Amino acid sequence: MRPVQTRFGRRVTVRRGGQAGFTLLELVVVLAIFAIFSLMAYGGLNSVLGTRHQVEQSQERLAALQKAYLRLRNDVQQVRFRPARDGFGVAQPALRATDTGELEFTRGGWSNPLYQPRAGMERVAYRFDDGKLMRLSWRVLDQAQDSKPVETVLLDGIEQGSWRYLDESRQWRSRWPMEAPDQIDAEVWPPLAVELTLVTKDLGELRFLFPVATEYPNVAPGGGDEVCSGPGGCGPQPSPQPSPGAPPPDDIIP
Repeated sequence: MRPVQTRFGRRVTVRRGGQAGFTLLELVVVLAIFAIFSLMAYGGLNSVLGTRHQVEQSQERLAALQKAYLRLRNDVQQVRFRPARDGFGVAQPALRATDTGELEFTRGGWSNPLYQPRAGMERVAYRFDDGKLMRLSWRVLDQAQDSKPVETVLLDGIEQGSWRYLDESRQWRSRWPMEAPDQIDAEVWPPLAVELTLVTKDLGELRFLFPVATEYPNVAPGGGDEVCSGPGGCGPQPSPQPSPGAPPPDDIIP
């Protein structure tokens, strides 16, 4: 600082550099305002992040549910009338279900892109285990005592699950077949439809209805294809009939 002579003869002291600082009160006020805005910004950001996390969880849950539904639908709609033997050599129906919530059946359409020496049909089963819906599959139809299934968790978070089966009289049954376990006929036909009811922790009660195929392609003893249309029996596949007004085929001369 240095003294300066003014025009009126008065001497004043001038601060070098012309710099002035903030008082302690001003700093406290600024810090308080900054803290308030920071809390408001953090609360909004935390709310956005929480909402995003919930949306991602819901999307993952919905995707898992859709995958489970598609797997179930593809399996049940591919049911084939082909009894199989269990690990003890006992013949089991093409579709067998117990009161304990276990469903086992033979399905077709097992893709074989590598042309491995195996059948195009697969024995699969579904059961509930510790709040999870499990899918089991065997590499062979007629099992041996050392045959081990491949287990896959299809859906979790299940509090309760049950199956129902629609018979020919349009009555729902809790198991299939209805006979006692020691009186089951391996040649019994599958039901008309399968219903699955799930009670989940987050989505509540869910109900799925899967129609079962009404025609089961088999191989005839002579090597030709047959179509088995329900309990009425099997017979050769009928030839397609031309529609009314359609021109005759080329190999038919009028």
